[in-house]
Amino acid sequence: MKFPHCILILLAFSFYACESPTSSTSAESEDLQLEITDSIRVAYIGKLNLMDVNPEFERILLFDPQNMKFVSTDFEGNILGEFSKERDSPDGFGYYPMAAGKFNSSKNIQVVSSSGIFEYDIAGNLLNSSKVPRDQIKPFSGRIDAKREIQFVDGKILLTGTVARGEFNKTQPEFYDQFLQLVWADPTTGNYEQFLHLDPESIFQNNMSHEPTTLSTSFDVVNDQLYVISGIDPFLNVYELNPPYSRIKRIPLELKNYRLNPGEDPKKADPRAISYDPSFGIIHKLVSLGDKLVLTYDTGYDELDALQYHEKKSDDEWEVFDSRVAKKYKLRYQVLDLDGKMLSDSEIPEELSDVFVSRDEALWFMGKANPEIEEDFYSLYKLEVK
Repeated sequence: MKFPHCILILLAFSFYACESPTSSTSAESEDLQLEITDSIRVAYIGKLNLMDVNPEFERILLFDPQNMKFVSTDFEGNILGEFSKERDSPDGFGYYPMAAGKFNSSKNIQVVSSSGIFEYDIAGNLLNSSKVPRDQIKPFSGRIDAKREIQFVDGKILLTGTVARGEFNKTQPEFYDQFLQLVWADPTTGNYEQFLHLDPESIFQNNMSHEPTTLSTSFDVVNDQLYVISGIDPFLNVYELNPPYSRIKRIPLELKNYRLNPGEDPKKADPRAISYDPSFGIIHKLVSLGDKLVLTYDTGYDELDALQYHEKKSDDEWEVFDSRVAKKYKLRYQVLDLDGKMLSDSEIPEELSDVFVSRDEALWFMGKANPEIEEDFYSLYKLEVK
């Protein structure tokens, strides 16, 4: 999905000139397609983001970003509970979750933020928490939808942990040498363990400056192995799940017309800026789906549209440009086998947004909001690969 120019700053806050050498399409791809098999409508006035779907408990977790409110529903679309927390309240989780909240095995909502690990019931009562001491809080980026999820693994919580600024900034090679992509969060001790360096062969090790919005890692755990895509880098990396997290294989992705961002000259880059350039491709999310993988991505613009994107425009000209590229460049999905072989590549169905989760060999997508009128409901779609 392409974003209007006016909200690019918001996208950059939320983290999240040459084509990729892996931008071809395999001639041996299968005709696997996403097919909508069910839908759920939730009556709600306001904006909602998808966080979690739990088929076992038949519960859905949504988030209202305008009111910073968690909303839980059943599979009939009935609202079961709502709650919000003030940022500095005694039972609050801080500014933003690091990834989407998720139902745990007790049917409660698990939230991980820079401030600690929190467990709430659907009414918002704090049941358990492990807070990080104020002097140890790190500036992890926030995420208020399911583009980044938490995973429960052997009593711990695994999630992406992007830190945009630290001892070094994006214009310095040391920033990439020391960058750690993932975090183990321990609900018992409250300890956070950052791990997994960028691959030495990744685009981020090319001595250029890269925007933090391009570094957000997507991952899943499959057969006790870590499947990882490091931000915009068009490779699937598979690692051992336990220390020292040895790389098992690195597989180039066959992304259609993917325009890889090579970065910016560090001498010209603003070390304080955080921006997003939609003229380049971006990989949004990787999930496992039974014995397959599914990823979603935007290709970026062709050379002419990329040049036009960087030209100065009036507000009216921006509106015309954004409308045209939104129709021309559609969000895509790709189905792969567990060895990283591409099986199919297609556009996401028009009625779907770019936020989804994978549960019980099905994908659950949030429906796309109507851009013309504010509706009093949201739709969630169940899809299967057929």
